[in-house]
Amino acid sequence: MARPSARHAQLAAVHIAQKALGLGKDDAEALKRAVTGVASAGDMTVPQLRKYLAHLSQLQASAARARGERPAHDSSRPPVQRTVADRGDGRWGKARVLWQALACNGQVRIDTDAALMAYVKRQTGLEHWRFLNDAQVNTVIESLKRWCLRAGVDHRPEFRRA
Repeated sequence: MARPSARHAQLAAVHIAQKALGLGKDDAEALKRAVTGVASAGDMTVPQLRKYLAHLSQLQASAARARGERPAHDSSRPPVQRTVADRGDGRWGKARVLWQALACNGQVRIDTDAALMAYVKRQTGLEHWRFLNDAQVNTVIESLKRWCLRAGVDHRPEFRRA
């Protein structure tokens, strides 16, 4: 159970959010029941309160967008914009350069984007480069660099053989 002050703060946040959304008593009870299975915020467990507050936050963000305003808090992720075909993504280019350096020195048999994507999948478990977060991208690049070092491949562009 949460500390009494934290619980009171969560209950207050529920009431403030409901009021901001213009929910009446009956509407609020129906929404609480639909989201958590409980009609009263006072009877909710801490996880149920968090779930309900997150739902209210999403409703507030949607209402703000509908009014043409910027939401105070938007918990949704921005759309994925990176693709393998995106030549502007320098990190994909870096991974590609490392992969080509390994291929030129016989460490990689197949020098294609598909083969590099298969390597990315083995390293991260994700199907495509665009699904990787910054840490995963860095992990892939660093693992390729370590592979180059182990194999004695100089991956720096100014020293690479053509």
